[in-house]
Amino acid sequence: MPEELTDDRLGMVFTTTDLTGPDLISQPLGVEHLFVNLDRFLPQANQTAVSFKDLAGLSFVVLDDIGAWKDVIGKEIEDAHFMYQDERDAMDEITRYSSFPYFTTNVTAADPSYHPVPANNRVERSIKGPKAELTIYVTVKRQRQTQVQPLVDRLKAAWAKLPTTPTTGEQMC
Repeated sequence: MPEELTDDRLGMVFTTTDLTGPDLISQPLGVEHLFVNLDRFLPQANQTAVSFKDLAGLSFVVLDDIGAWKDVIGKEIEDAHFMYQDERDAMDEITRYSSFPYFTTNVTAADPSYHPVPANNRVERSIKGPKAELTIYVTVKRQRQTQVQPLVDRLKAAWAKLPTTPTTGEQMC
């Protein structure tokens, strides 16, 4: 059981694993879909969706705090180079003035600190395959479920409105 729930520091946690057990209830919140933002002149940008294999050997700029996606991209993209950035502002500057690919998800659009690169030099593409999707669960202590369920319901409703694919060939996040 996550320590933050047992000592009541948090009312809920978000995970990529169903932690339902005697003291916890996990509910699927929604699916997070991984996208890659490519320089429009890369050959992969001509595809409507790409596979992890299509991205092999490329260099990416990546926000360091991307949760489970860090392991996914590290394992699934062969011979890739990842330049991790600790700060959102540094990430924004590098993506604005370079042609390095970078990752977003359908949840990125809801992040108020995200500032997309102008669409004239990037295209956002879905990544194909089951590893490019993560089910996100919200987990609460059983004894607090009634108290937090209205918030969980609002989160589920908001998640249901998120896109599951790029809305056009251009970056829309």
